[in-house]
Amino acid sequence: MKPAPIQSLGRNAVEVLKRFMRRDDGAVLLQSPVDVHALRARLRAVHDRATPGFMSLRPVRTGNEIIDFEWDFASGAATRMLGLGPGSLVGKRLVEVLEGRAGRGEVFSQYRRVLEFGTAKAVYQMVELDNAVDVVCHAALRLHDGVAVTLTNLSALRREQELQLEIQARSLIATSSAD
Repeated sequence: MKPAPIQSLGRNAVEVLKRFMRRDDGAVLLQSPVDVHALRARLRAVHDRATPGFMSLRPVRTGNEIIDFEWDFASGAATRMLGLGPGSLVGKRLVEVLEGRAGRGEVFSQYRRVLEFGTAKAVYQMVELDNAVDVVCHAALRLHDGVAVTLTNLSALRREQELQLEIQARSLIATSSAD
């Protein structure tokens, strides 16, 4: 979801932004074009973290009881959002891979309920990524005798939107200053 362009707010918005972007000592913040280029580089990095991940898992059973899940497929984005390094998750077990991680029990229970009752469900997990704690949404639905899961890094999406707005504000101020 892309935020509305600041330019649509009109000329008064530029003046409001300029006042907002002044420090107490009167210096104008965010006016250097270099700042916009640096922000765009950060936006590209954040965008990579905000890209949704997808994975599918099949149940591991003992008798009729689901004791674990095993990956059939995991995209690179899903692997990153789980806080894991590059490499394939195919064939690995959920409980083992997420051992010691916050929310492991809730994620497993959610997948089991989705498979047993056939109802789509979402659960949120706190994941440490690059020295920051991000909120990742696991949206699961039943797929034959397994689950399909879309992972969304909600924290990265929020940072991406904030950076887009900041880039628009900086660009607008730089453009209006040149007028």
